[in-house]
Amino acid sequence: MPKIIILNVGTEHALGDRASSTHPITRSGWRHAWFAEHGDILISPVAVDDDFLRHVGDTLGFEPSTVTVLSRDRIVTDELLLSDGLLKELQELTEGGSAWRLMPCFWTRGVAELASRLGIEPHGGLGFAMQHGSDLLNRKSHFRQFAAGAGVPLPDGSVARTPPELARAIERHLPRTGTVIVKQDDGAGGLGNLALTRGEVTPLPGARETRYVGEDIPALAAEVWDALTDRLSHGLVVESYHASTHQFYLEYLIGEDGVPALLDSGDIRVRPDSDPASTELVWVGLDLPAALPPALCAQALHESHRLARLVGQLGYRGHVNIDAIATDDVGLLFNEINARWGGGLVAHDICERLIGRDYANQHVAATVRDVPPASLETVLRILDKQGLGFSRATREGVLVLACDPLLLNNTECLVIAATRDRAREIEARLREALA
Repeated sequence: MPKIIILNVGTEHALGDRASSTHPITRSGWRHAWFAEHGDILISPVAVDDDFLRHVGDTLGFEPSTVTVLSRDRIVTDELLLSDGLLKELQELTEGGSAWRLMPCFWTRGVAELASRLGIEPHGGLGFAMQHGSDLLNRKSHFRQFAAGAGVPLPDGSVARTPPELARAIERHLPRTGTVIVKQDDGAGGLGNLALTRGEVTPLPGARETRYVGEDIPALAAEVWDALTDRLSHGLVVESYHASTHQFYLEYLIGEDGVPALLDSGDIRVRPDSDPASTELVWVGLDLPAALPPALCAQALHESHRLARLVGQLGYRGHVNIDAIATDDVGLLFNEINARWGGGLVAHDICERLIGRDYANQHVAATVRDVPPASLETVLRILDKQGLGFSRATREGVLVLACDPLLLNNTECLVIAATRDRAREIEARLREALA
């Protein structure tokens, strides 16, 4: 059954007043084109180059010309999905809709209404989506409420609805570790998180900036409130910040029966920026599957499955991504849940299609974002010359996940190998070849 892939990655819910078609979160049409199969429709915030689609189709084994890309050079909002022009195009392409299914990043109310307008077979979670249910699950304040109710381990924290509440929350949670993290309720990609510390001011994982906490906490709270809130804000979350030994995620798919199935897991890789003035760490990419000690892995799977079951019982159907860390002082802690695609879903999907559903038994994957930017033609030529391109025979090598020419630093690759050491070796060769 063909599908309509909806790249509503940058929604008003996720970006608030920061929404624009040039925001890095929204410009993901190229990497998510890897979800495409024969005959699919892709609704994208940006145009996808024909050569890139050919790279995708040649690699995965389908004719790329059968994929239709509908782009408007703007973020894919509910308003866009239900606009007369796009709706007319979709109705002509789907001819009644009954033979199609939807694959959105976020199951929004607009997606649910689109399904109805196109005559697509009812999906078990449409009623939940029609009531803005995904917004409920993606808010960090609600996550703390759900997680506390489910009894999973959380950092000490609280929700602040006003600047004075924020000041009191900072004073309450700062003594635990000397650092707190303040999160936008509806933030995405770590862009809405600030770290506040009494220690050394250095970039920290999960925060866009670290600030020093002086004696006047109410004044600092007022500054942070102004920096992180906007007209769509419902408050801020304040948590004690713990140094982590592992940063990882677990991704589930909630089926039509409400039962969660584990899809993939991954380690989050960051490093210091080469620019000493940078306020945040560089996101290197993801390693799939997560390399966790056995006891930690078992606990993380047990606790995250409880959360995923709760989400299914609420009525949500679709992808769920759960973030967690391991610490030396308190062990496992869960940070947030997102009712949407996870960052590693594309890599997981590619590996399943190239190697098989059990790929993680004998292979690893690594997304690599911090490579020198270059055109698709240049990258593919170098991969071929250096013998680094993915080979179906050896089941290892490099694919180009994204290569958007409108961004200065948006070349992203996927490395597939038999072991993590082998993946690092290929990564090193890739960086050297592109330097």
